[in-house]
Amino acid sequence: MARGERRRRGAPADGARTTERAARGGPARRSGEARGSAWRAALGVVVLSLALGLSGCWLLAWHRARRAVTLHSAPPALPPDSSSPAVAPDLFWGTYRPHVYFGMKTRSPKPLLTGLMWAQQGATPGTPKLRHTCEQGDGVGPYGWEFHDGLSFGRQHIQDGALRLTTEFVKRPGGQHGGDWSWRVTVEPQTSGTSALPLVSLFFYVVTDGKEVLVPEVGAKGQLKFISGHSSELGDFRFTLMAPTNPGDTAPKYSSYNVFWSSNPGLPLLTEMAVPGEEEANPWSSWQAAC
Repeated sequence: MARGERRRRGAPADGARTTERAARGGPARRSGEARGSAWRAALGVVVLSLALGLSGCWLLAWHRARRAVTLHSAPPALPPDSSSPAVAPDLFWGTYRPHVYFGMKTRSPKPLLTGLMWAQQGATPGTPKLRHTCEQGDGVGPYGWEFHDGLSFGRQHIQDGALRLTTEFVKRPGGQHGGDWSWRVTVEPQTSGTSALPLVSLFFYVVTDGKEVLVPEVGAKGQLKFISGHSSELGDFRFTLMAPTNPGDTAPKYSSYNVFWSSNPGLPLLTEMAVPGEEEANPWSSWQAAC
């Protein structure tokens, strides 16, 4: 070999170089690819399990809902017209008004409702508290029925601060729509002394579903004497409102009257409509009496 020359190894061809690199790093790379495939397979199994689980829960809920709304094959316990006045006239009218202190209605899909509200004016500073629905913490009580036969009569006492209200009703059978009925509401002070008693406002209201006819008949001094009406279920009917008197006396007690008329906004909004000072303060019909 001549001086100054260096021996050089021949560079391998591209194919040989690729084969050599594959021989050096092949097992590790194949191991990484195997681990990646295993992770992807495990992830696919988890996703598939979740999908099957959610589908199973949805199918179970759908099956239970189907069972809940599927009518039993047995005949109904009561016929469809079991609450009609022709079948059960004694039960057609009643105090079927939960969540209110006093009221009556017909036992029918589109009932005619009546109810009572009251307020003490001047008893406490600020806006008088209107009593209508039974609310926990409103300060009314104790209250409850002294007796009630479930059919034709009942008496209830309501304690509201220094006042005691007694609500009574009685029904008289007859006719084709459960007969007639009468109310009496008595307000008595429960405190002694010469202090002035608060002015008490009593509100009597009648509610329909908006498709029936109600006509007020106002007499002298604005007193609401009658409420006449007509419905497809009851036909023609009339409510008579007597002038207030002292207990045990027939002479009318001093009173002032107000009559309000409005459309039906729904039962949950009745109390809000009668609150003084509101623009929409228009209960259906009411009479106020000084106690």
